[in-house]
Amino acid sequence: MILLRPAHAIVVACILLAQGSILAQSNHLRDATRRKIYHSLQQPLLSDSAFVVNDSLRLVLPDLEIMLARGQLATLRDSAGALAGLLFEGNAHVRFAPRHALERQQLHRFTRDSVFAGSASTILWRFVNAPFGEGVTDGADTFGVNAHARIRWPWQKLPRAPVQMSSNAAALPGLLQKDLLQRRGFNLAAYLLSSRYAESPSEFVACAFVPGSAFEPNEPRSSSPSIYLYLYEPRAHESIELLQYLPQALGRPLYTVCSYPVGDYFAAAPADFLRLTKYNGWVELNPNGRVTADMGVDIFTARQKPSTLFFQLAADLTVTRVTSEFGDTLDFVQEKKENGLTVFVPETVSQRDTIRLLFHYDGKILEKNENGILFLKETVFWVPHLDYLRRAVYRVIFKYPRSLRVLGIGHLAREWEEGEYRLSYYIESFPAKAASFCLGKFDSDTLLVDGLPRLEIHSTSYRSTQQRRHVAADIANSLFLFNRLIATYPGPMLRVVEAPGFVSHGFPGLVTLSWVGFQTHLSGILEALRSHEVAHQWFGNAIGWATYRDQWLSEAFAEYLGALYVEWVRQDRDSFAHLLEAWRDDLLEGGNVGVALGFKRFGLGKAALKKGEGLAAGPLSMGLRLGQKHALDYYLQTYLKGAYLLHSLRWLLRDLKTGSDARFWEFLADFARTYWGGDPSTQDLQNVAEKHFGGSLDWFFRQWVYGMAIPTYRWEYRLVPADSGSAVEISVQQEEVPPDFRMPVPVMVEYADGVRVTQRFWVDHHGGELAFSPRTAGVKRVVFNEGNAVLCRVKEK
Repeated sequence: MILLRPAHAIVVACILLAQGSILAQSNHLRDATRRKIYHSLQQPLLSDSAFVVNDSLRLVLPDLEIMLARGQLATLRDSAGALAGLLFEGNAHVRFAPRHALERQQLHRFTRDSVFAGSASTILWRFVNAPFGEGVTDGADTFGVNAHARIRWPWQKLPRAPVQMSSNAAALPGLLQKDLLQRRGFNLAAYLLSSRYAESPSEFVACAFVPGSAFEPNEPRSSSPSIYLYLYEPRAHESIELLQYLPQALGRPLYTVCSYPVGDYFAAAPADFLRLTKYNGWVELNPNGRVTADMGVDIFTARQKPSTLFFQLAADLTVTRVTSEFGDTLDFVQEKKENGLTVFVPETVSQRDTIRLLFHYDGKILEKNENGILFLKETVFWVPHLDYLRRAVYRVIFKYPRSLRVLGIGHLAREWEEGEYRLSYYIESFPAKAASFCLGKFDSDTLLVDGLPRLEIHSTSYRSTQQRRHVAADIANSLFLFNRLIATYPGPMLRVVEAPGFVSHGFPGLVTLSWVGFQTHLSGILEALRSHEVAHQWFGNAIGWATYRDQWLSEAFAEYLGALYVEWVRQDRDSFAHLLEAWRDDLLEGGNVGVALGFKRFGLGKAALKKGEGLAAGPLSMGLRLGQKHALDYYLQTYLKGAYLLHSLRWLLRDLKTGSDARFWEFLADFARTYWGGDPSTQDLQNVAEKHFGGSLDWFFRQWVYGMAIPTYRWEYRLVPADSGSAVEISVQQEEVPPDFRMPVPVMVEYADGVRVTQRFWVDHHGGELAFSPRTAGVKRVVFNEGNAVLCRVKEK
């Protein structure tokens, strides 16, 4: 369960038009000039006079075109007099046309049109270096600071007049800063300030506009207009974003409508030149939920020598001091409710290949459940992160009341007591994407089995020894199976801790297992749940994922391996088939035919599935963006459709004559070996799969990862007399998919003498026919889509 993306990629998150003043300042900027500029960026100065627009002004940014027809355009400046933005009120036309087909589909999802076009009444631009040029009085017709942003306007013909804007329009720049902090924890002024100190000129542009009646937002017409935000940040891999904010809708949702690179949509994200590689710190834990930390970090800089660094940190944590390894106190900005802080790095520090910083912070981030165990409210950002879940090693000493225990990731290297306190020193030497811990009183059991890591089961006092041993059996058996089929478990021990709520997590060497996982009923489902979290020790931890678009790899592998474990441990293919049918039911039928088994572990059922968009939310590659309207849509696709994709891949690699899955398991082990300790992309998975398939699988991944279509097959069979008995002939029609969609569908014929013959039937838009060799034995049954190998709807002609 990971956040969507790096902080710099959600620069503009929402604008609220409610009245209010700028939040009280709480930054640590000692440099007077820098502090003054920062304050003015929070509330930039609106010019006294404005350009009067009576003719067309055309502004062009990547995929966005704005034509100002009539109104006033005022400048916004900071305390140094630099242009920091523009504010327009009047009549304008906006056109946004994403260059990529998948993003046009997402635009249609939110606006009911794949090209966004209509009128706008208020437009705000914020930037560091004006993309339109400063020379507004030199008579030129065209200005452009960079190759991506241009403005065409006969400046010499424009009159000026006193600013006459509505109070709502004039308040918009300040309200943007305030509400970004309150609603999303993002500090726009700090971002603009850090961009000003960047090594190269920043080309960042944020453009917010309130559409007119020509737009059709995906909300009831009685609601107030949506607010749209266009974002262009060439330093980000996905450099273009469009967001939609619905201020009058329930919950005031903010949606990421589009997010994509300017270039190749499927290109891998560039390697990070800045990497946080190590945590080394001291954390004091209080039973009231408060945490105080001195956390050191090592940052490898390579060729990049940063002047500023942004760290993500839980909004409930307040940083009081940042120092370098030389003892220098560094300037930083962290406002109340901000999800991180911006640190200004002096040149004497930034020029080193490894920067070492020490953060002192505290806050109430531990939450106590009804059984007295304290868990992190923010399971990832209790330590500062430089980027989106990059790998680092951890060396952390926890100090806490000696009547309690801390359970965390990694190896417990040492534990001792000092007065009323206990201290536990945990070391995680395998670079981990995230770390966690919990504090409390536990009932525990330990299981030692030759060939397996040390296994600890920790639960609340309400659990019996028998319940813990029941859980331990599935954990140990899963470890044994995955050790044999994939690779050796990557650590000396595994801790399993009972967690409140319905959600479980798998961290390196630590599983926080939902209380549901300690139940003994719902056999099959709960066995799969427990095994799913064990599988994350391989897929998710030892083998990670590259970006939010690839995070499905972690959950899909864990979900599929959990189901395969049920089949193996029960020696019962019907149990696996039952889970597979439940996945299909949840994906295609909304849980109507089956019983929504796939979601019982979340405490949900049919009703929850009916509320969501389901597969219509978008392709699997959209990741967490799928769950913006209904969180279950993310789980539905990432867990279930992703697992089903692996099931189809297994059938592609299966030897139909022998029924052997050897090639599938070889592929799985090869993928694990190749990317052990790494973060592969979907393309990396495809490359390894093609190696074992023996040909291109571009068609397969295009359909199931980047596509949304689900085929319907109408089929029938007939018996055709032959000299040596009779032959089975199959005819199929394919529906509800694009013309280039094709899949090999296995068809099984079982004869009266017990012989079973399975053949692959390649079906495309032409449909087709498949003939089995004649046999004298009678036909007992014919199964189209044997083993539910393809996610589809099957109907008889």
